[in-house]
Amino acid sequence: MTAASPSRPARWSPISIAIASLMAGSTLTFIVASLLHFGVALPLMSVDPFSGAALPEAIIAAVLAAGSVSVIARLGPTWRIAVGTTLFALLGVLVGLRFVLFGSVSRPGDVIYHLAILVVLLVTIGLLIAPAARQALRRSP
Repeated sequence: MTAASPSRPARWSPISIAIASLMAGSTLTFIVASLLHFGVALPLMSVDPFSGAALPEAIIAAVLAAGSVSVIARLGPTWRIAVGTTLFALLGVLVGLRFVLFGSVSRPGDVIYHLAILVVLLVTIGLLIAPAARQALRRSP
């Protein structure tokens, strides 16, 4: 890694590592949740067939994966993509939480997952709005 200068930020700073890790980790949880809702059996996980959530979670996973790749590879306007994809995921979680809390069947595991991922996404947004994140996620020349 090269030393940072005022015009060229270091490729990886602690805040960019935290953001990339949170986004990639969140992406993985959406992939697992989607697979479980599609009825796919995964080791150490119980199948939770709920087709109504499977596709939305897969879409959120794909969008958040694109944001994660952008942050990791520094593709395009990285900061804007990270904020946009994380806000998309956050909105999706809020919609899902609404269905879980006010739907006909509320499962404790779904409530816990939605609240936990909501916290993770809020922390990610909190990091992203810090001025240090905007500087760290500028595309390196």
